[in-house]
Amino acid sequence: MTYPKKELHVACNYLLRLMKAHVELSNEQINLFKRTFHDILSKRFINHWFPATPNRGSAYRCLQTKHWKDPVLRSIAERSCLPLHRYLPVIFTMWIGKFSFFFNNQILS
Repeated sequence: MTYPKKELHVACNYLLRLMKAHVELSNEQINLFKRTFHDILSKRFINHWFPATPNRGSAYRCLQTKHWKDPVLRSIAERSCLPLHRYLPVIFTMWIGKFSFFFNNQILS
């Protein structure tokens, strides 16, 4: 089974850039965030990543900060010991998909 290594790397680095605009992170914090992000999302995507049909399972690959109810982002915040709600936009939506990811209404790759 494949999972989106490249796509997770791009999404993780994008979130780190957003956070670094608000706080200076140590190398240790950055590395812990990266490991946590990749660990949680690669496990989550195991049965929801279909390279041949990229739109399939896309709702499951959505992350949202609205009201900070997204259990995936909350888990990442807790395990990485970073208060993401302080460092990321109040409301954003990110879909991680094959070849690119969407942030709000912007296509990023």
